[in-house]
Amino acid sequence: MKKLSKLYIFVVLLFGALFVAANLLYTSIVKKSNEASNIFMNRAVDGIRQKYIMRTIQYSYIDPLTGEGIQKIIDEYLKENRAELEKEYGKTALPQEAVYISISEKENTDESLLLNKENTRDKVWKFYGKDDTPLIGFLLFRYKEKDAGAIHVLLNACLVIAFIIAITICIYIKGAVLRPFEKISDYPVKLSKNEITEKLPETKNRMFGRFIWGVNMLSDNLQNKQKKVDELSRDQMTMLTTIAHGIKTPVANIKLYADAIRTGLYQENGEINKSDAEIAGKINKNADDITEIVKELIDKTSGTVVDFEPKIESFYLEELRSFLEEEYSNRLKVNSIPYTFELNHNAIVKSDKSGICRILSQIMENAIKYGNGEGIHVSLSKEEDGYYFVIKNKGKVLSEKELPYIFNSFWRGSNAESVGGNGIGLFEAKKIARYLYGDIYVKVNPDENEMEFDVYIPENA
Repeated sequence: MKKLSKLYIFVVLLFGALFVAANLLYTSIVKKSNEASNIFMNRAVDGIRQKYIMRTIQYSYIDPLTGEGIQKIIDEYLKENRAELEKEYGKTALPQEAVYISISEKENTDESLLLNKENTRDKVWKFYGKDDTPLIGFLLFRYKEKDAGAIHVLLNACLVIAFIIAITICIYIKGAVLRPFEKISDYPVKLSKNEITEKLPETKNRMFGRFIWGVNMLSDNLQNKQKKVDELSRDQMTMLTTIAHGIKTPVANIKLYADAIRTGLYQENGEINKSDAEIAGKINKNADDITEIVKELIDKTSGTVVDFEPKIESFYLEELRSFLEEEYSNRLKVNSIPYTFELNHNAIVKSDKSGICRILSQIMENAIKYGNGEGIHVSLSKEEDGYYFVIKNKGKVLSEKELPYIFNSFWRGSNAESVGGNGIGLFEAKKIARYLYGDIYVKVNPDENEMEFDVYIPENA
């Protein structure tokens, strides 16, 4: 979710930049439009004034005091030059109308019309006649009213609405896509490491429903294939054990015959024949080689059952408790099995987290399968010499005679008659613990019908 937080920050910064840029652009456009209007009005006033001077020379109907006929000059100027002015300054720079107000009309004119206000584009220009004549009136340029303030507010409102929509979409994506995906993103990795025992819960989410269905099918397929591999490994081990015991007696007899030949037992005079003794020695050596090969073959076959390579990393004990909670809490609740996952100290562990999770999974699976449903208690603790993980469950316990064999490969106890399995789980857990320089110990409390598995992992293994 850290990436999502960065996304929120990016969205906020993006809209902040858009807000500033939009306001600057709007201010720039308004300023540019006002500047164009001011330049136009300055030119228009000068043009009208020149036209007025020419008319006063040629005609007598213009009264410089009352301004009679000046409005006609204004209208003519704008009409004659509109196309050229629009091309040069833009259509928005030209006013809707230009009105002349003479000195004599000033007293009867609303004073507010003669004031240049900041919140309006309407402007008033003083109008002089000739250079040596006094002020004869005013030119009022009226523009089509555009509520610039309202447009500015509307622009910012649109940006705010767009920002809210963007944040809403991000929140929706987080809730409908990212959060569900985060919950299942680690599932394939855990599945490949054999850390997963429970399927992904079905969901009505259209985005992940088919994906979850497919992953659960993959999980079933992998489990079935693993079951077949375990069965083949068990059959292979059984076959090799049978072969080993079958070879043991003939090889022992061959060695006895070879020793008899080497010592001259079959010679009439009882003397040792050097050539026979040399051949007997070779026969004896080959018999030893056969015995060693069979032993190595059994050991290697047993070792390949567990596919594990330690990868040391640092993590908190709380992460192991969270793993158990996520993997088994729903399953235990559905089966009405009371449970506790106790953590006495959230210490930092430096070991293989995946390997420890596999150990806990194997023991938890046995606790669920062979327990009687009265309860499972898990304790995770840090001691002076290392870390201890204790799993206790009530159920049918094994006898003291069976305990030495409980970690043997493909061995199943007397309490496994009606329970499926291959007898490889505890063997695998023991092997992984040994890879991590630890061990697993089993205890039986027959009075309480309780079995206890103590997993020990040394500190800084």
